[in-house]
Amino acid sequence: MMHLGISYNWVNKNILLLSCLIGLVTFAVLLLLKAMVSMSYLADISGSETSTILPIQLLVNGEPIYTDAEQAPFRLVQYTPIYFCIVSFFYQLTDWTATDVHKVFLTSRFFSLAFTLMASAVAGFVVFLASNRNKIVAVLSALYIYHVLAFWLLTGSRPDSLLVLLTASYILTIYKALQSEKKGQNWWYLAIFLAVTAFFVKQSGAIHSIAIGAYFIVTKQWKMLFKITTAGILFFGAYLLILPINSLPLFFTNIIGGVANSASFDWFYDWTLEKWVMQFTLIMILNIIISTYHFAKKPNAFYLFLAIASPLFFLFATLTSTKIGAGVGYYQDYIILVVVQIASFLTEKREQNKLGGEFGRIGISMYLVFVYFYIALNVFMTYKKVFIHDQSVSYIEQRRVVDFLKEEKGLKKEDWVLTESQAAPDYFIRHFLFNQTLMPFKDLVYLADKNRTFDFTMFRQMMDKGQIRFVITDHKSLPTNILNHSFGNTLQLSSTIGQYDIYESKTLQNIEL
Repeated sequence: MMHLGISYNWVNKNILLLSCLIGLVTFAVLLLLKAMVSMSYLADISGSETSTILPIQLLVNGEPIYTDAEQAPFRLVQYTPIYFCIVSFFYQLTDWTATDVHKVFLTSRFFSLAFTLMASAVAGFVVFLASNRNKIVAVLSALYIYHVLAFWLLTGSRPDSLLVLLTASYILTIYKALQSEKKGQNWWYLAIFLAVTAFFVKQSGAIHSIAIGAYFIVTKQWKMLFKITTAGILFFGAYLLILPINSLPLFFTNIIGGVANSASFDWFYDWTLEKWVMQFTLIMILNIIISTYHFAKKPNAFYLFLAIASPLFFLFATLTSTKIGAGVGYYQDYIILVVVQIASFLTEKREQNKLGGEFGRIGISMYLVFVYFYIALNVFMTYKKVFIHDQSVSYIEQRRVVDFLKEEKGLKKEDWVLTESQAAPDYFIRHFLFNQTLMPFKDLVYLADKNRTFDFTMFRQMMDKGQIRFVITDHKSLPTNILNHSFGNTLQLSSTIGQYDIYESKTLQNIEL
């Protein structure tokens, strides 16, 4: 019994350290899995990866990324451009070209992986400062954040990865602003700069500026509100001038019209609430309790900011996640705020006695270990097929199709190609022909047409007149299109390569002859 008591005392004393060590092991497993997936030939590691890769290719090739969606190539770029600019800038330092498709994927994936790791580290550093320099709690918080971001998948080769880094940095600057009496104003200017930058990474970053404004309104700091608002407007204007936006009307049409999808509770339930968010209900409940407590008691300015900002981030994430095509990614910034808030609260000396003492510490440790193991296993099962089946075969076959079009059929720069494969993947064909692919984001076009956000009459006219040079379909499948408009008698079967049939325009073929 004495040995059992000694063992219990040792475990009780070191249980946070033990959960930290277990978390480091599962973190290493996750990092290895993510690196392996990033190097694979999987066409989409995180959901709509094409919407990230194609703008990068356009920038590398010196072409505009925001164009008129109602004109060929009927392309909508949903996101603001900073992530694309960063990746394309470093990509151009190599001798690779925009048609080195797998290398573009690799570059974007590893930048996203680096940004996500940095975001977790910065968030952990904020916890370190806010928890009276508690190293174990800081590491546990950073590990927890990385595990959740890895589990939710949407930071892989997407602007979201840079957005979460900016969110963590934004929280750090606000902590510094609220801790520094003399230089606090300078930190606020940096915070609003990061907030505006977040918007130009992804539109959902707008909530960062709103949260700062809400804090100054609640605390009645009208002078600072005016200063920060003015600075934010100046930063916003500067970005409009220096970023590759080309045309303000086209820019705002793309980033607003491109995400103007219908709202659907069914979509939200199936793709966000049931699959992802409900598993973190405990965290959300704690956030509500702590925010209410801090809003009422106002123990310090940083806790008050978190109590104001976190409900705003949650409400914004929930509302935006109801639109069709949205996912759990909108909650990523919220979860960083919440982990910082909870970790700071649990290490607050005045609150520790209210948390159940050693039983609270054991419960937290057990919860963290369970989350670490669950997420590592889930990510492995998600990508298991990638490790078993070599995806490069599909990549090579799609490149064969493109080589055939260029070398055997004489595909010209002005020719348009429509990919309408359903059973066989056609992601890479779109990227090999990134500046000739007609309608690269078919789901966005479908929703925009359904909601009458844009008018695609020109696309239908091109079909009627046989102005689409090639249409690629599954083998033994007739050509179709997302708008369900008939090709009529404008096409004829030209060739078959592997899983793909290639149809050619009769009109353009006759002109060639």
